[in-house]
Amino acid sequence: MSAATRTRLLLTIVPLFAAVVLLQARQDPIIREIRGNEKTPLIGLSNEFIMGPMLGLGQAVAGVLWVRADEFFHEGDYDAILPLVRMITWLDPHQLDVYITGAWHLAYNFTDSSERSDRRYLPAAQALLREGFYNNPEVYDIAFELGWQNSDKIKNYYEAEKWFREATKRSTTDDQGRKQPAPMFTWHQVAHSLARQGLIDESIATWRHVLSLTEERLKKAQARKDPQAWSVANVRANELHNLTLTLKRKFSRFTHEIDFVIDGKQTKSVDMQTGRPSPPNCYLATRPGEGVPIGQPRPPALSRPWETAFDARVTFPEPMVMEPRGDFVMGDGARVTIRLHDADWRPTQLKEFTFRVDQTQTIMVDQHSVRNYGWGRKIDMSRDPKMYSFSKPEYFLVFEFDPRGTSPFIQDRTGWCGEGMTDKRYLFVKRQENPKAPPVRLIRKVFRLTRDHVLNGKPVTDADVVPNAEYARIMGEQAL
Repeated sequence: MSAATRTRLLLTIVPLFAAVVLLQARQDPIIREIRGNEKTPLIGLSNEFIMGPMLGLGQAVAGVLWVRADEFFHEGDYDAILPLVRMITWLDPHQLDVYITGAWHLAYNFTDSSERSDRRYLPAAQALLREGFYNNPEVYDIAFELGWQNSDKIKNYYEAEKWFREATKRSTTDDQGRKQPAPMFTWHQVAHSLARQGLIDESIATWRHVLSLTEERLKKAQARKDPQAWSVANVRANELHNLTLTLKRKFSRFTHEIDFVIDGKQTKSVDMQTGRPSPPNCYLATRPGEGVPIGQPRPPALSRPWETAFDARVTFPEPMVMEPRGDFVMGDGARVTIRLHDADWRPTQLKEFTFRVDQTQTIMVDQHSVRNYGWGRKIDMSRDPKMYSFSKPEYFLVFEFDPRGTSPFIQDRTGWCGEGMTDKRYLFVKRQENPKAPPVRLIRKVFRLTRDHVLNGKPVTDADVVPNAEYARIMGEQAL
């Protein structure tokens, strides 16, 4: 382009730009009056926010936009945050906090009036984190968040394990900006994820591995008289606790049942190979010569699976108001998961991030705690029609107990994957996502509902029950 042509173009652009600025200044008061107090991510932004990226100041603009997003967080104006998250990650794909906080916002902050998460946003949260991981493959942070979300929210422990392992391979930086290995808690979550899948020997091996790493760190910290050596010593103590507890629980469930209350008071040491406590006062001998008092035989906790006598009933006393009730011979604190979803809903994984979700989709997930062998309370969805549109003709209502995610004191009876329980009517055994993991034994009862049930109070009876094998086939699960 010649100098004369460039000059003519500039002389044309300058008055056009001035005209745009003048017209915008005249329109702004009118637009504000029309919109009233409505907020959008761009209202109130000065021209610098638009010109900045054109001048190579994308990262600076992204930082200022993130400050604005924080204001929306504090005001509870969550809908306005999502477009800002998208804009910021385009401008600066290396802002880890934006990916992590944005995904947390999608997975946890969109809720109904009873604080139940809007599960429609989970695929978007996962897609945003995956995008952040591929844009920042050297650091552990986003891989760890993917692992945590899969473990805590989605309950896919195999996927969680994979992402936690990815996190262990990445790095972080210390206060001086020096590159350091990923924190040890990334390894801790690998061990926990393995235990959730029932891969106990692999979990124990992982605890031994991380313990050896931490002991080496502790020796070096003590040798150089590092004032933070106490912190490393605390990590070591926690790892040793988790290792010994896993060993003892394996011993209790498969070799000889332990009373963990007595164990906590009496045990002085643990055999680091077998998990046998010493002295063995926390269990009673099953035969003479074992060195402890003989009493009521205490065989392995899982050697006598018990009947859970599970059942579930439900009524709809008002439109979109559900009252589930049930029986469950399980310890207080066990939780029954209640999942109501469109008949055509399937768990999905987005290829690319988008914060737009199908607003016609309905999926509700809740958990009710067992008390005195019963559970249930009212679930009112009528106050959240945008979240629960019930626009489809049919739905599945699933009542389920998954032992993999329950509390350790419940697992002491059920086993890690339900080996210690059975049910004459509603036991369902399926393959886990990890082909190396043992099958998981679930307790599950499923109803097929229509809009007439949900909106008009049509009675739900056992004629509406769907066999577990049929529901598994529809959902693509591998039943055993």
